[in-house]
Amino acid sequence: MNPDLETELYLSSDKDELFKTGPWPKPFAFNEEVARVFDDMVSRSVPLYREVLTCAAHWAKAYYQPGTRIIDVGCSTGTLLELIGRFLNQPAQLVGIDNSQAMLEQAQAKLAITKEQHQVDLWCESAEACSFSNSSVVIVNYTLQFLALSQRQTLLRSIHAGLVSGGLLFLSEKVKSPVPQFQETMTRHYEAFKQHHGYAQREIERKKEALENVLVPLTESQQLEMLRAAGFHQIDSLLKLHNFVTWVALKS
Repeated sequence: MNPDLETELYLSSDKDELFKTGPWPKPFAFNEEVARVFDDMVSRSVPLYREVLTCAAHWAKAYYQPGTRIIDVGCSTGTLLELIGRFLNQPAQLVGIDNSQAMLEQAQAKLAITKEQHQVDLWCESAEACSFSNSSVVIVNYTLQFLALSQRQTLLRSIHAGLVSGGLLFLSEKVKSPVPQFQETMTRHYEAFKQHHGYAQREIERKKEALENVLVPLTESQQLEMLRAAGFHQIDSLLKLHNFVTWVALKS
């Protein structure tokens, strides 16, 4: 099999033009309108998106323990679960959690073939209300940043409690720099990244306004403090570009 096809992401959506003309979603919400264009939006808006998901699938395969669960928190349209399903060479229980029914409807269709090999459960719930018991891999990509700070710490503690010994947390987040000059430079380069992927400056500004007080990033040190407070003490960073970082954390 062509190795490039093995890691190719299953992205299927309309082109993201929500912020191009006319009214736009404000405040930003993961509703049906966003779900319709989400795959295109996220792949053009998040640096190293494809690399992060491929990396997550590799780490999920490496740390999965038979008889446990792999859980994707904020699974959106199911792209990562579909990729993990192809990576695993044994049947597994794959769980996707998202509080947007519109997103999960997209995931249901995308994961139809995956269900032939694996048990796939999709839960339309807030992550804080879910149990992570008997999980060996929990993935939280670009999800904590949309929760209130108190909910983030609660969720991380719940994940740590539910992971089996040797279980892995794979976490990706948008962060901010504690150095104002660096933050300004990061923002400038990030906006250039989005322009390179076809977004006009007007679209970028409109989306930024819609996300204000909806997506609230922390600094890297603040995020690491939360991980340690949740019980994770073996932590490392894997990827970083501009203001997006990926960490892995192990439960002893």
